[in-house]
Amino acid sequence: MKNFLNFYTELPKENKRMSIVIGVTYFFVLFSYPFVRSASSALFYEHYTSADYSFASFIGVIALMFIIFINNKLQSKIGVQKVYIFTGLFTILILLGSFLAYKVGIHEMAYAIFAAKEAYIVLLVHSCLAFANAFYSLDEFKRFIGPIGAMGSLGGIAGGQLTSVLAKKFGTDTVFFASLIFILITVILFYQTRKKEVKGLEPSKSITPLKAVRGVKKYVLLIASVVAVSQFVIYIADLQFNIIFEKVVTVKDERTAYLGEFYSYVNLFSLFMQFFVLPFMMVRISNKTIFLFIPFLYLFVILGGLGLGASSLFIIGSIFIVFKGTDYSLFAASKDVMYHPLLSLQKFGAKFITDMFVYRASKALIAFVFAQFLNLEMQFLSGLQFFFLTLWILLVFMLFKEQKKLNH
Repeated sequence: MKNFLNFYTELPKENKRMSIVIGVTYFFVLFSYPFVRSASSALFYEHYTSADYSFASFIGVIALMFIIFINNKLQSKIGVQKVYIFTGLFTILILLGSFLAYKVGIHEMAYAIFAAKEAYIVLLVHSCLAFANAFYSLDEFKRFIGPIGAMGSLGGIAGGQLTSVLAKKFGTDTVFFASLIFILITVILFYQTRKKEVKGLEPSKSITPLKAVRGVKKYVLLIASVVAVSQFVIYIADLQFNIIFEKVVTVKDERTAYLGEFYSYVNLFSLFMQFFVLPFMMVRISNKTIFLFIPFLYLFVILGGLGLGASSLFIIGSIFIVFKGTDYSLFAASKDVMYHPLLSLQKFGAKFITDMFVYRASKALIAFVFAQFLNLEMQFLSGLQFFFLTLWILLVFMLFKEQKKLNH
């Protein structure tokens, strides 16, 4: 926090205002997510089961691919802020239309709501972070990434708690409509960043963000590979949680309330990492060491969980909280630092590929594989996690070898 205060006081007046706008926008993006995620999950499980979860994830990736394609074309023509507006408003319309259709008996719309939830959070989060990455210098970004992440975690915690309260008092439908309002707030906030131009992000008819990464494609693909493997590991933890959760909590509104509170714990752990771990690690420890620390941490947590009892909702939920909380904080921050050697437009293109498409496509791939299995044993799933964590460590060494070439 001291590093951030020093960083903030040294900024020009206009940049201080921009830092507040970016931070508050990120707060409300993560604030909205527990509402959307809890309501969409509760609606989904009202008519479907965890056996259908993998197919729903696949549909979510298809939706994300479509939006990425549109956003990539639009950003080169109308700029980052207007693309963000398009994404936010389009998400609201899809969610609202699907919900109304679901309420009149078209229960398949639960898949559309699930898909919109999967796509919107990736696009809004990483558009906000990519803009910050392009706006700040490397030293500024390292000091800013922890606090902005903490703002997001605070938003997630507050959103999760409010989700739980609203679900208990007014039900899932109220939670759903509240989510649309908060998504709209993020749109209004982020549009304020239009007042500050960032070199390299001006609208251009000649080059799109995806075309801009051609000269650094090997580096970007290695980052994407690490992201993919990390999401394989986390998806398995998520699947393990959903298998146990479906058996233990069986009533719709109870599920909404439980998930709202549960996801606030994910953000609480992430907040702890951002306040007490990130400020120390980002400025004192090399990014390579951080990248290696994370898979070893996951290995330790899995072994501990297996020893304590992987069939317990509390234990499997705790494992998922550590995995997802670390992914939101330490992994997200160190990964974003990896984009800094790239040009401003390349950063957006790299995020389209890695944090948006690959982030979800990797889940769709493993979801498709798991959809072929009728019986998923917890021990088997943990064994797969060990395999992917080993691959993750090998990819880290390859990535930093390529970064060394890029820097020279």
